[in-house]
Amino acid sequence: MFSFALTLTTPTGASRDFLVLFLAIIIGPPVVRRARIPGIIGLLLAGFVIGPHALDLVEQGNTTVPELGQLGLLYLMFVAGVELDLTMLRAHRRDALLYSAMTFTLPMAFGIVVGFALGWSTAATVLLGSLLASHTLLLYTSVRNAGLGADPAVPAAVGATVVTDTLTLVILAAVAGLSTGHGSAAGIALQIVLGLAVLLAFSFLLLPWLVRIAFRYLGTDRSVRYLLALAAFLGAATVAETFGIEGIVGAFFAGMAVNRLVPNEGPLMDRIEFFGSTVFIPIFILSVGLLLDPSVMVEGTTLKLAGLFVAACIGGKGLAAWLSRPVLGYSGVQAALAFSLSAPQAAATLAATIVGFNIGLFDDSVVNAVLVVILVSIVSGTVVLAWAQRRAGPGTPAPVRLGSRVLVTLESPAQAATALAIAARIAAPDGGVVRGRYARHVSEQHADAAAGLRTLASAGYAVGIDVAPEVLVHHSLVDGVLHEAVAQDASLVLIGQSQEGGGTSAVGGWGESVASVAPAPVVFLVGEAPAIRTVRFLRGSDRTRDSSPAAVLATTLVERLSAGRERRDETRSEQWAATLEAGDLAVVAYEPWDTFADPQTPPPGAAILLVPAPVLVPVGQNPGAGLE
Repeated sequence: MFSFALTLTTPTGASRDFLVLFLAIIIGPPVVRRARIPGIIGLLLAGFVIGPHALDLVEQGNTTVPELGQLGLLYLMFVAGVELDLTMLRAHRRDALLYSAMTFTLPMAFGIVVGFALGWSTAATVLLGSLLASHTLLLYTSVRNAGLGADPAVPAAVGATVVTDTLTLVILAAVAGLSTGHGSAAGIALQIVLGLAVLLAFSFLLLPWLVRIAFRYLGTDRSVRYLLALAAFLGAATVAETFGIEGIVGAFFAGMAVNRLVPNEGPLMDRIEFFGSTVFIPIFILSVGLLLDPSVMVEGTTLKLAGLFVAACIGGKGLAAWLSRPVLGYSGVQAALAFSLSAPQAAATLAATIVGFNIGLFDDSVVNAVLVVILVSIVSGTVVLAWAQRRAGPGTPAPVRLGSRVLVTLESPAQAATALAIAARIAAPDGGVVRGRYARHVSEQHADAAAGLRTLASAGYAVGIDVAPEVLVHHSLVDGVLHEAVAQDASLVLIGQSQEGGGTSAVGGWGESVASVAPAPVVFLVGEAPAIRTVRFLRGSDRTRDSSPAAVLATTLVERLSAGRERRDETRSEQWAATLEAGDLAVVAYEPWDTFADPQTPPPGAAILLVPAPVLVPVGQNPGAGLE
């Protein structure tokens, strides 16, 4: 007689752990968002539910989650550095520095008072003050979507984030080094100073150069570009740890170092954010949630600590925002906006807390109390932002920077090297992105489309940018380019047209129609100059037009394109194109349009960048915006 015994065992191992983690990531944030609570709180609660103090699905001795959480912590700090708007800090540095001085110093001072009042060591006290002084721009997207991004208080608070988070991590490096190092205090301090100097040199001098070279010669595959980004922050973290400095300091500095090489709206940033927000960062937050212990959280000691920490953090941030009124001349609504952006705690706060816990400066009570601070700070910022939005009324969009989104549309791939080199120079000061389009009429043969796209992609990689080229096919190239400019929200449109008609007269074709009605400034490229050595600004003889939109835009372009190159300012002659030489890029502002009736053909190896009039500039946009 046949018999069968079914044997079932309790699943264990990596597959079961990963299943639990991913289910927690899937379920946690959506559940709390129904109650209008940020998803980060859902991840912390999900970590608690699967942790040793609840369902015990991830037991106390598990090593998989903590190790992945450590990688997620490095990833979190790298993304925090990459996402920072350093252009905004430069443009509003006075207000940003003043506000950062207040929003860092006051919570730091209050935290130090609390630490010493509790009888803590100097190291634990200083670390507490620094982590309460940091902040994360969790509500920046909400502020921008509300049309309040142009308010002066917003860039001040955004710029202050760069300063406060940097100071927090430098203090963390010093405290952790002094607490765990061996030898005399003076010797450890000297090692930390030397280590920070080496780390800064590696991160801000060597690393950008290495990444730029690697992007150019190795980064023709998108997966390779992503892996290069990972290698960048892991390399900086390794350098930091070599000198006894926490790896998260190196990861943050690496993010700031490659900030301009990874535009926030570019394809590489999309991949970094996707993998970060999907896997690495949520696992780190879950690993923090494992430390949540209700029995500890309801203890009088924890509640007392939470109350003191909240008072120090929110009180310090609130006082800084209030002082912004007399110091910076802000209104009540502007002060509220500054508070809503600087109050929420997350990235640097979590990072410093976990490091403090790992090196023995903080215990379970402190970790649980800090998690309460994070929740209260996020809720406080959200409530104040809602009040500020009601008082401020409908906002206005922030001014569009000239290089934020450059759309390059080419009829001939032969112009790709010149056009994308120009576009990269224009976009770089604003940390912008470049989009490449190969324009084809529906009646044309498209057998060469794939080759044209490869040419555009290769030209982009050669100048260190990922243009994500696409074929633009339309029965009317005018309508096609206009639709693409609107869809991409272009800040500048660069059109390269074939010269089959001869010289610059080609610009008088469909490109002229685009420039007449485009929602952004339009410039034209004529000729090919693969190696631009000299930028020649050819002005008209009538200098009364130098203040026209076309002339202002041309001046801005010359400033950006001539950085590190020879520049010549000249007056146009009748046959000005004949004076060009190989390696020259002539920038010419035209007033009025009928001057295109006189075609000029650049010699081989030279190119002309034409800035026509009228140039339509959207409301709130200055053709020279973003240029220091």
